[in-house]
Amino acid sequence: MQRFNYKISVLFIFLFLSVFSGCKITLKNTYIDYTVYKTASVEQFEIIAANAPPSAAQEFSERLKLKILSDTRLQYINGGVGDIAFSGQLTRYEVTSIAPQGTDNTTFQQRLTITMSISCKDNKDPQPTKSWEGANFTRFANFSADTDLAAVQDALITEIYDQLLEDVFNRAFTGW
Repeated sequence: MQRFNYKISVLFIFLFLSVFSGCKITLKNTYIDYTVYKTASVEQFEIIAANAPPSAAQEFSERLKLKILSDTRLQYINGGVGDIAFSGQLTRYEVTSIAPQGTDNTTFQQRLTITMSISCKDNKDPQPTKSWEGANFTRFANFSADTDLAAVQDALITEIYDQLLEDVFNRAFTGW
């Protein structure tokens, strides 16, 4: 019985030290001070890139709104200016050949690259330290040179936008 109590005592001490040792895990969703920032807005993005699909900028705007609504507690203001306001343009939509193969100038893969120029305005801070103007965010996705862009374009745009949205969100709300 005494040996059993010894094992329990050692286990208790181990658990106590493990829990109260200096190890600390902190999970943070965002660095938003919700006592100051209550709303967000996203202006309709524009297309400057000549060969981008006509709905590409609108799709990005809508997806940014959804990301803000799902990943923060900010309320979205439709048709107005929020405490944090986003605007921007799709400035580059380009397909390039990559991975040359052999000496006959053929390519194995192609790359779709999208660049967004995005501004984030902090409308609550008199000297906005969180604001940024015209920051370029670029991402790409590769696809087979044997595949027609039209066949994979929607999937590629979705993949690229997922990455761009993370980049924009992290810059605006987590300080990365």
